Amino acid sequence: MSTEKIDKVLFHIYSLGKGGAERVVTTLAGEMARRGMDVCIATLAVEKEEYPLPEGVRRIDVGLSEEENKRSKPARMKLRIKKLRDCLAKEKPDVVYAFMQTANYRAILAAKPLKIPVIISVRSDPRVDYASSRQKLISGSLYKQAAGAVFQTAQARDFFPAEVAKKAAVILNPISESYLKTERSEKMRKVFAAVGRFHDAKDYMTLVKAFEIFLKDHEEYTLEIYGGDSGDNSKLQVAEYVHAHWLEDKIIFMGSRSNVADCIKDVTAYVLSSKYEGMPNALMEAMAIGLPVIATDCPCGGPASLISDGENGLLSEVGNPKELAAAMSKMADYPEEAQRVAAEAKKIRDMAGTARITDEWLSYAKRCI
Repeated sequence: MSTEKIDKVLFHIYSLGKGGAERVVTTLAGEMARRGMDVCIATLAVEKEEYPLPEGVRRIDVGLSEEENKRSKPARMKLRIKKLRDCLAKEKPDVVYAFMQTANYRAILAAKPLKIPVIISVRSDPRVDYASSRQKLISGSLYKQAAGAVFQTAQARDFFPAEVAKKAAVILNPISESYLKTERSEKMRKVFAAVGRFHDAKDYMTLVKAFEIFLKDHEEYTLEIYGGDSGDNSKLQVAEYVHAHWLEDKIIFMGSRSNVADCIKDVTAYVLSSKYEGMPNALMEAMAIGLPVIATDCPCGGPASLISDGENGLLSEVGNPKELAAAMSKMADYPEEAQRVAAEAKKIRDMAGTARITDEWLSYAKRCI
């Protein structure tokens, strides 16, 4: 292909279910299609709740049939690679962007005989997903064969061998247009908000305990948690704690919402309590609205790369409810300072608009190819 122009792009990801990586894929794909590029997304599955397919973007099913899923695990792995390879041979994209661990592996193996360049993307804390010696061996071998690699933080990039890290790029996630168009309300509700599905990584138990401490001096406030259930039992554990401590009228599970930006634009502050994250989309979106934000300084460095403590938000120690409660108190008790911090946070709009981040992905692909 020409190094001057990329005309056709294929994204590969497991599904378009409502997660951070899936949101980035649909946002990038939609912007590339808007620019007149031929864009398709190859997926293995369809989830109950998914991001809508952007206008002008095609979706290709490379998953297994019900009968094929009855085969042995090695047979299923080989067949998935073959189906993706057949798709690539037919589509002939200029570049493949793969998202998340198994999709990264599959894309590299499928594209290699076809000599189609693959840019992989690691979306979470590699110290969790690549912790085992087996995963270190597999990723170290395969990722060297990729044309390039995109990471969300330098900390995530530097986890991998130098041969991978030296050719990698660190690129922020694009902020959804709905958040760029949303302005913070002038009148605030006495509410703190958290956004993200219930999962152990989100550590909502620490958030709930922190809010319980905060309530001792701020009984007029409530906490709203927006997000579905990952099925890992963490929602049940949090719900049991809330019930046992008589907090059901103060801590509200809001469920999944399509209009989260409108729901949280008038809250006192946004809180992220995660044990680990890649680059937290919800945090970036809250900052873009112009909300005061509090986040744990969790690996692999996403919040710390976005927030300068005390300047455009507050950072708190992971798993420390007392420190998190103190940060909430600062936001509630010093509204003028919270407003100053929020104004600084809003500058992220200039750093992570969809057009700018798409330019970075395309420019990086041209360099790699």
